[in-house]
This record gives sequence, C-alpha cells and structure tokens, in this order.
Amino acid sequence: MVTFTARKLHSQFHLVLMVLACGLFTACGNSPAATQPAAGAEGEELARLLAPNEADIPYPIYDSFAEMAGLLKQTDDRTYVINFWATWCGPCVEEMAYFEKLGSEADEEDLQIVMVSLDFQKDVRTKLRRFVEDRKLKLPVVALADGDYNAWIDQVDPDWEGAIPYTLVYRGDERRQHSVKFNSYEELQNFVAEVN
Repeated sequence: MVTFTARKLHSQFHLVLMVLACGLFTACGNSPAATQPAAGAEGEELARLLAPNEADIPYPIYDSFAEMAGLLKQTDDRTYVINFWATWCGPCVEEMAYFEKLGSEADEEDLQIVMVSLDFQKDVRTKLRRFVEDRKLKLPVVALADGDYNAWIDQVDPDWEGAIPYTLVYRGDERRQHSVKFNSYEELQNFVAEVN
C-alpha cells in the first residue's frame, strides 16, 4: 500500500515529498478504454463520464471530483468496481493485471470496472497516456486531477484515509471498500463476488 494519506497532508508539496521519499515514480502513460454502458439515461450518463473530453487524449480528464462523482452513484443492476491508482504507485501497478483479467472475463452487462488515475495534474496528458498505451489497457481509465483531496475523499468513503490502491465495489446501496493491494486475481474476484 502506498501511503497517500491526503487527509493528513496539508499541501501538495508534502505529497510530492512523500512520493519522492518512497521512490515510487515509474514510467506512465494511458490509453483509451472501451466500455459498454448500460442502456437508458443512466447508461448515457456513464458513457458521457467515460468518454474522452480532450482532443488526442483517449480518456477523460477531470479537474474536479464533482465532474466525475456520478461514477460512484450509478443505480442500474450492474456491479461497479472503481479502482483508485496512480502510475507511480508500485502496488497499484502490480494489481492492475487482476483488474484487466476480471474485466476480460466478466459480462459487461453485469460488471463495470473503472480505473481512476490519481496521477499528478502535470502528468495526466503525458506519463499517464504513455503508461496506458504501452500496457494496452482495455479497461476505462479516468484521470482525476483534483489535488484538493481533503475536499473529496470523504465523498468516496468517510473511512478512506487516502492510501492507494483503493477499490470501491458497489451495486445499488451495497458498498464494499478494499484499501490495500489485491495479492491475487482470486482475491479480487472473491471480493467483487461478495457484492455481485
């Protein structure tokens, strides 16, 4: 687990120092991610949230959490897996293959996985893009460049202290959170099945 405790940080400067001290910077990039949103108005909202919003960037970039908060409020019959990660987070990168495998094996009508990158704003158009493209990620990627973590982390989960990787799995009103790295595909699969 990367200690990305946003509530305990008083500035992005402290966050940068923490990351540097942990030596977690790695190459990064991004790629477009296909998705089959649910039908109807809610499906249209999900498709809008996952659609690229800048020319030549294959995923949406949101400067504020409020712009993408709808990803955490879908009410259709699907199970949603929202993973918060960053390219510089070693444990996040290690578990990414498990999410890709789950996405490739799951029925798109029943399960929607979204990878929410918390990469630094200066990196979401460059390093994140290279990372996603180099790894040929197929899951939807959303870049959240809102560095005011204290303002939005409680909206995801009041108990989340900001460490990544962090995974929220929900279906309707049922929600489960996982605040450490998944150690195997089976662990992720079982965790999701408990909500599914």
